[in-house]
Amino acid sequence: MTPVTLHAISQVDFETFTTAFNLAYSDYYVSISMSVPTFRALIARDDLNLDASVAALDGNQIVGTGLLGIRGQQGWIGGMGVIPDRRRQGIGRQMMHYLLDRAREHGLTQVNLEVIEANTGAYALYRQLGFEDIRFLHCLDRDPAQLGDEMLPYQIELHPAGQLLAYYPDYHPIPNCWQRSGPSLMALAHHLHGWAVLDPAMGDGTIAGYAVGVANEYDVRLLDFAVNPTTDQRNVALALLMHLHRQFPAAHGTSYNIAAGDPVMPAYDRLGYITTFRQIEMQLFIR
Repeated sequence: MTPVTLHAISQVDFETFTTAFNLAYSDYYVSISMSVPTFRALIARDDLNLDASVAALDGNQIVGTGLLGIRGQQGWIGGMGVIPDRRRQGIGRQMMHYLLDRAREHGLTQVNLEVIEANTGAYALYRQLGFEDIRFLHCLDRDPAQLGDEMLPYQIELHPAGQLLAYYPDYHPIPNCWQRSGPSLMALAHHLHGWAVLDPAMGDGTIAGYAVGVANEYDVRLLDFAVNPTTDQRNVALALLMHLHRQFPAAHGTSYNIAAGDPVMPAYDRLGYITTFRQIEMQLFIR
């Protein structure tokens, strides 16, 4: 095989890059397909730096992709993929070294990434490069099902998603991963619905919990779901989730990358959400 050359994504045709990315992920554990406009929106939302991200080329063909997000001194690697007929040739390792070199050039102190638990080859590579496990992230799924008659003494109100995300720092003692962190969520806020949980017993309008996402007759999909650490976290979360599934009883439920130990997990469990797969969040401190 011809050795590959590595280039910044900003130096290659973006539509060609998108096509290569889709090919690299066409048989992935979770199928991903991006249009050019959707990909550009994701790049802006997740602070992906195209000058520091990588395309691996064999001649004029893009055979590998890797993305580096930068926020202050924190970094995130995603979109690592190699087209099917060029795998297991060391291209992924070359791209990772390229991305970590760019991280050092930008003065980053740490870089995070996520890898699907079943992707043992990629996990082994990241461990060899010095990444350490932080935690499991659960990807959850719920088929429509009848709820019981349980009622909880909370009031659910619609609120603008952007206003609710002002509570994000205080209501997340367990931080979200990169793509569900505050900056990414705020970039999406104008596309999302928001729901607030009020506790009438408090009498002062304090928001006991909130969720932002999409809910309709087909789908209940929460991108952020958080509760006030000083409240009855399980029941606050349960009240909101039951409200949405009672409002849309035929809707499928999904939620991605919920950290093990997150206070909302018991509510998901109680309503019959199951873990379809897990990701391992990993971290490397840059020296």
